[in-house]
Amino acid sequence: MSALANLPILSKLLAAFVVVLATIFVSSAVVYDRLLVVEEAKNWRIHSTDVVVALSTARHAVLEQESNLRGYILTGDDSFLESSRQSNARYEQLISKLRDLTKDNLSQQSRLNALDDLEKKWRSSIADREIALMPKPEGQEGARAIESSMVGRSLIDLIHAKAEEIEKAELELLAGRDATQRKAFTAAYTMTVLGCAVSLVIAALMAALVTRSIAAPIGRLTAAITTLAKGFTAVEVPRIERSDEVGKMAAAVQVLKDSMIERERLQSELAHANRVVTMGQLTASIAHEVNQPVAAVVTNAQAALRWLGGQQPNLKEAQHALRSIVNEGTRVSEVVQRIRALFMKSPRRSELLHVNSLMLEVVALTRRQVLANDAQLRLELMEGLPPIRGDRVQLQQVMLNLIINAIEAMAGVRDGSRELLIRTCQAEPAAIVVEVCDTGPEMDPQSLERLFDAFYTTKPGGLGMGLSISRTIVERHGGELSAAANEPRGAIFRFSVPAEDSAGSQAVSISAGDARHGTAQL
Repeated sequence: MSALANLPILSKLLAAFVVVLATIFVSSAVVYDRLLVVEEAKNWRIHSTDVVVALSTARHAVLEQESNLRGYILTGDDSFLESSRQSNARYEQLISKLRDLTKDNLSQQSRLNALDDLEKKWRSSIADREIALMPKPEGQEGARAIESSMVGRSLIDLIHAKAEEIEKAELELLAGRDATQRKAFTAAYTMTVLGCAVSLVIAALMAALVTRSIAAPIGRLTAAITTLAKGFTAVEVPRIERSDEVGKMAAAVQVLKDSMIERERLQSELAHANRVVTMGQLTASIAHEVNQPVAAVVTNAQAALRWLGGQQPNLKEAQHALRSIVNEGTRVSEVVQRIRALFMKSPRRSELLHVNSLMLEVVALTRRQVLANDAQLRLELMEGLPPIRGDRVQLQQVMLNLIINAIEAMAGVRDGSRELLIRTCQAEPAAIVVEVCDTGPEMDPQSLERLFDAFYTTKPGGLGMGLSISRTIVERHGGELSAAANEPRGAIFRFSVPAEDSAGSQAVSISAGDARHGTAQL
C-alpha cells in the first residue's frame, strides 16, 4: 500500500484506468464469445428448420406420387401419370437437398439413405410394374391387382415412418440448439450485467482510493494554505509521509509555514526596533506624563503633612490629600505600564479593543511633542463605535507612527498654521476608519506611490520602515492603510480595521475618566 501511495498521481490514475479497462475488456470478450455461440445456435436452428421443411415437402411429394399413380391406374388418364412423374422428380431434388443439409450428421445421412432405399423399392417393385402393365388392356387388371395388394401400402407406410423418424431426430436437434442459444444468451446477458457491476465496483473502489490518497489530502492542504494566506500561522499542516506530488506539496506548505513564521519573527523584531526608536523620540513627552502625577503626589503629601501637623489636625482634609496621592500613584502606574507595553517584545495577542481609547492613550504620549512643534491637535472621535479585535501594542504602534510622521512633516512648514486632525468613524461594510490629517508640505504624487515601500523615506534621518511596518500590521488585522493628499496641503493617512459585533462582548477600554468622545481641541 505504501508503494502505491508513493507512486506519482498520474501513475495512480493510469493504474486505475488500466484496471477498469481490463475488467471491461475481459467482460466484453466473454460477452462476445457468448454472442458468437448465440449466432451459431441461431444458424443451426435455421438449418434444422430447413431440414424439417424439406423433409415435410419430400413426404408430401411421395404422397402425391402415390396418389397420382393410383388415379392413373383407376382411370387410365395420362395426366395423372405425368403428375406422378413430376412428384417423383421433386422428391429426387428434395432428397438431394436433404443430403446436402445433413452432410455433417452421419446419423441423419444414414436415415435419409434408408428412406431413399424404401422409396426406390416402392417405385421399382410397385410403381414401375403398374406403369408397365397399364398400356396393354390385358395388363390393366394385373396393374389394379398390384395396386389393391397390401405390399405397396406397407412400403408407403414404411416411407412415412422413416420420414417421421428423421423429423423427430431433427426436432430433437432443434430443441437442443434452441436450449444452447438460450443458455448462451443468458450467459451473455449475465456477463454483461456482471461486467458492468464489477466495473462500477472497481471504479468506486478506485474513486475511494483516489479520494483518500489524493483528494482528501489536497483538501486538507488547501484548507491549511487558505488559513496561512489569512496570516494565521498556528494552523497545523497535515503530515503526509509520501514521495508523490501530494507529499511534495505538504512539504512545500510546511516550508511556507516555517518561512511565514520566520518572517513574522523578523517583522516583530523590526517593529519592536521601530517602537524603541519612536519612543526614544518621545522622551520629553514620557517624562512629562510621568512627572505630572509624581509632582501631584509630592504636593498632596506636603498638604497632608500640614493638615496633620497643626494644633488641631484636620483629618478630613488629610484623608482627601491621601486619596489624591493614591489616585496619582495609580495614574503613574498606568502610564508606566502603557509605556512598558510599547517597549516590550511580546507575542501577538488578540483581544477586543476600542479604537477611541487606543487613540487617546497614544495622544497622551505625543501631546508634548505636538506642543513642542507649535502645532494644534484636533480630535474628532465618533461616539458609539463598535469594538475591534486585534493586538493593542501593534495597533498603537501604527497610530504612533502616523502621528509622529505628521508632526515631523509639519516641523518644516514656515508659513501657515500647523494643524493635526485625528478622526475616527464607521464605514460600510462594518469597518472602523482612523484618519490622521496634517498640514505639512504638499505631497508629490510619485512619493505617494512609494510611501509604503520598505526603506523609502522623505526625511533626512529616516529609516523608511515605519509606514511599511504599519501597513503590514494593518493588513495582518484584515484592514487597509492608504495615503492621499490633503487640501490645501499636507497628507491624509487612513487605515481601516474590521469591526466586531458588540452584542454580548466586553471590549478592553481605558478608564471612563480618560475617555473623550466627540470633538476635542488641545
